[in-house]
Amino acid sequence: MKKNSVLVLIESGEHEGLAAVSREGLSAGRRLAEILDTGLCACVLGHAVEEAARELGHYRLDTIITVNHPRLEHCHPDFTLAALLTVCTDVEPGAILMGQTLLSLDLAPRLACALDAGLVTDCVGIEGDTRQVEFIKPVYSGNILARLAFTSGPYVATLRPRAFEGAPRQEETTGKIIALSPELDAALEQTTVIERVTDQDQGPALGEADIVVAGGRGMGGQEGFRQITQLAGLLNGAVGASRPPCDLGWVPPSSQVGQTGEIVAPSLYIAVGISGSTQHIAGMAGARTVIAINKDPRANIFKIADFGVVGDYTEVLPAFTQGLEDMLGPGMREVKP
Repeated sequence: MKKNSVLVLIESGEHEGLAAVSREGLSAGRRLAEILDTGLCACVLGHAVEEAARELGHYRLDTIITVNHPRLEHCHPDFTLAALLTVCTDVEPGAILMGQTLLSLDLAPRLACALDAGLVTDCVGIEGDTRQVEFIKPVYSGNILARLAFTSGPYVATLRPRAFEGAPRQEETTGKIIALSPELDAALEQTTVIERVTDQDQGPALGEADIVVAGGRGMGGQEGFRQITQLAGLLNGAVGASRPPCDLGWVPPSSQVGQTGEIVAPSLYIAVGISGSTQHIAGMAGARTVIAINKDPRANIFKIADFGVVGDYTEVLPAFTQGLEDMLGPGMREVKP
């Protein structure tokens, strides 16, 4: 294993496979490793991680590191940090990459502090050469792209979901698997987990969905979001929301899209009753196609929309949903973008 390799932290996704953001991390890691002319390794933490390690062998890695421990069965901030520090001590990576997820929002700054390393978050691009690598990230609610470079290593970077193409899976397997068994003593626990609540919503996860149907304050209440949910189900998409509906309890906080919520970049984003604040746009500006439905023709959302409908959603949305059902025909329940 090369010293100063690029290390990618792997998270599991739906159905226990690799999370989409981790496959994107492997792609970004490969690019960074080629720029730096170094090796690429991945790390998977958890309990019973052998299958995940075998799957990683299909992604053109030099080394696959596993940390298998009962205390890592569920993500716990203290034990996860201790395990990853053990990996970094063993590997001595030059760069550590991870997805911009709820896990990394807690883990990345604490890891950087523990390693006395640099940190850049929410990256959407990596450019440069062996002399200097630049990490590109949106700032000022996405109005400006900043270029940041580290003067020394190691450094930690988190990657915005869907900002990078996912690494292709190959039939053949590569990469040496190294199993580490650190001591994760109960004394490491500084945070007590009181309760774990699992989101039981059906359909794709918001951060990984290719289609998102989102509602804003203009929906007026939970009844409006029932129509949003119906349309999202028809499109095999995820339900999103701006901040006010989450604060008002119309939808769970996990549905929030925006600067302080989920960052999404789907192929199609349908914004219904959303005015288009800079905070919300910062969370969905990466969408390839945006459709806006709003009764206010001056709503800011129309400035970034590819298609706009000025009208009351109570009239527009049912007609749009019915037309889609008619187009799909009996028995058809989803649209492939």
